[in-house]
Amino acid sequence: MCDKVIMIKEEDVDVQIKEEEIEVEQETTFFSEMEGMYSQQEKRSLSPPFHKNIPESKRQWPGKNNSGQQTSSTASPTFGHLVNNTRNTQQLTTQTKQVVMNVHDFFRSQNQLVSESDLEIKVAAATGISVRSVQRVKRQAKEGRLLSPPLVRTRQSPVLGSIDDFVEGCLRKEILSFYERGEIPTLDALLEIVKEPPVHFQGGRTSLHKIIKNIGFQYTRITGGRQILIEEKDIVTSRCNFLNVLDDNRNSSSPRSEVYIDETFVCQKEFEGTIGPKFKKKKMKYVIVHAGGEKGFVSGGLHVFKPQINNRGHYKDMVTPQCFQIWFKDQLLPNIPNNSLIIMDSAHWHSNIVNKVPNTNMKKNSIIQWLQENNIAHDKTVSKSELLHIVNSYKEKLYDIDLLAKNCGHEVVRLPPHHNHLNPMVLIWHQVKSEIKKKSQDGQALQTLEEIIKDIVTSITEKDWRICMHHSRKMGEEYKNKDKAVNCMLEKFLHQL
Repeated sequence: MCDKVIMIKEEDVDVQIKEEEIEVEQETTFFSEMEGMYSQQEKRSLSPPFHKNIPESKRQWPGKNNSGQQTSSTASPTFGHLVNNTRNTQQLTTQTKQVVMNVHDFFRSQNQLVSESDLEIKVAAATGISVRSVQRVKRQAKEGRLLSPPLVRTRQSPVLGSIDDFVEGCLRKEILSFYERGEIPTLDALLEIVKEPPVHFQGGRTSLHKIIKNIGFQYTRITGGRQILIEEKDIVTSRCNFLNVLDDNRNSSSPRSEVYIDETFVCQKEFEGTIGPKFKKKKMKYVIVHAGGEKGFVSGGLHVFKPQINNRGHYKDMVTPQCFQIWFKDQLLPNIPNNSLIIMDSAHWHSNIVNKVPNTNMKKNSIIQWLQENNIAHDKTVSKSELLHIVNSYKEKLYDIDLLAKNCGHEVVRLPPHHNHLNPMVLIWHQVKSEIKKKSQDGQALQTLEEIIKDIVTSITEKDWRICMHHSRKMGEEYKNKDKAVNCMLEKFLHQL
């Protein structure tokens, strides 16, 4: 009788094994069909039939262990050993979480009697994530929030983040000085020079290469296969055009007034010293917008304000195009001489485009309408690509600030890219911030930061402005000489090849 009972149990085990194999084959077919639902970044290796992952000697079926002894039927050894128990630091996106829930729902539809814990183990084994992650996804799905994790923002290198307009200008002049000396600039030679005053560069070769690439230098292969460090053509052309406009104005019989515009910000920590009142909001910033020329700051042009802060405590745009346009129209244009040259950089709040140029995302009728509004000859019967080719040959960006200035009899001239050091206001702002720190350290910080800023800006004299403008003119002359040296050196080098 005992032998019969044992034989019946073994037959039941064989039947159960066959049922498990059929179920596994169905699940494998399902996963192969669902594999396309994963993105390239999220695709996971789906498990083959579970019983094939385990050697015959280590298989353990329900009801028996490897020694032939009876085991508890409450455990799920068939899938428990396949669970990924290692810590997975990869964040799951919304799409991946949805796939996990789809797998969970599929298993539940196949077997309504399986316990939730066993079902979680099967889902974890099938998707390659941990059981805890499956439980977390289920909890989020129940709450209705299968959200992707926030993007991890990489911290900027302290060396790269400390580079200002002054350092960029020094690096540019040092690179061009190689050509004046009749040498070809190399990264190693430049690194040795910029470690000395006035730059005091603290980074290495890799950081220096990133910086000079950001300011518009690149290695160009010339005849003979050699690569040399050359400034981008667009930047050289823009600088030459800018300097020519200023030279033509200064050499004319009736030169126009040059009005320079710039913005800066002052942080609260720059104001606090060891003496004087302390403030709780140490990260509070004030934005300063102003303009000036040889006769000093423009009367009534000072604008000091606190920028907006979002819910996370981060500053939005320091200056918005709308804010700058109001200041430009109400505080600058009425207070500058007639027929002035207004000089500024190409910040996005200075460059709000009025005439949006058509692109490939626009309909053909919209492109035709733009061509008609700009009085550009075209044929309506040609293709959209041909119309865009016509647009590219005639397009010219118009900025709202330029139109405002033109309507009042002024002209806007923009600085070349990465050449803010040609703006004398960069030196003026340096002087203002130095005075703020000096007042803080001397124990004179009895006023609010905004009042201190206004007092110091008012104390800047015409003499200070003339000194700064003379320095910017001197740098412009140096650039013209360096450009000539670069052209001569390259011609000589190519002739030797």
